[in-house]
Amino acid sequence: MLEINNLEVVYNKVILVLRGISLTIEDGQIVAFLGSNGAGKTTLLRAITGLLDIHNGDVTKGTGSYDGKPLFGPDPDAIVRRGISHVMERRRIFADLTVEENLRSGAFTRRDAGIKDDLEAQYERFPVLGERRNRTAGYLSGGEQQMLAVARAMMARPKMLLMDEPTLGLAPRLVEEVAQVIKDLNAEGIGVLLVEQNASVALQIADHGYILETGKVVHDGPAEQLREDEDVKEFYLGVGGDGRRNYREVKHYRRRKRWLS
Repeated sequence: MLEINNLEVVYNKVILVLRGISLTIEDGQIVAFLGSNGAGKTTLLRAITGLLDIHNGDVTKGTGSYDGKPLFGPDPDAIVRRGISHVMERRRIFADLTVEENLRSGAFTRRDAGIKDDLEAQYERFPVLGERRNRTAGYLSGGEQQMLAVARAMMARPKMLLMDEPTLGLAPRLVEEVAQVIKDLNAEGIGVLLVEQNASVALQIADHGYILETGKVVHDGPAEQLREDEDVKEFYLGVGGDGRRNYREVKHYRRRKRWLS
């Protein structure tokens, strides 16, 4: 569905943030990207959607649902029209607009007659948004704003959804609700690229996982295998070999150093 080949991104013409990342996302998968702060996870999503310039490499739509043409190059709105929507970190809703105005903004690339029906579909998916359709979005709770951000992205009718920290700052009950939403969307045939600090949640719902450190992929595998990997359990899930929570930074550093070597 999506191929990334030798991707490099440079900040301010000096800082190499992504260091030759190559990976393939299969059609209909949930793929999780894990890594510490500054590993390059958000940069990767922004490069895919055209929000950052690519220094080297390319992003290509695969031969299944897509047409095999290079994805990078068009403006971000052209990438949206080609089936990829981005739910950004910290929601990034339009706080001064109403819920319905936010949703309609998600369909700005469309010129078809189905927008009204899709609005109702999102209100059916998220009933609380239907109840608050005329409310100013900035007055919604954090969980409601996250639902709005997802629904707004869905208004573009994507085949792939990029989600950056969708559970950030949410209460545990809402984290579970967001995880269920992601699984439901995937069951409808939508591929999901998930950047998530909550590694436990990410690996529970993902099919495959990649671990990024200092702009490189240092480890990857099926999510089920990563959940049982001792290094992943200790460094990202905080669970030691005895099954207890372990936050000793020295051990974490040793695991990380071995991956990067």
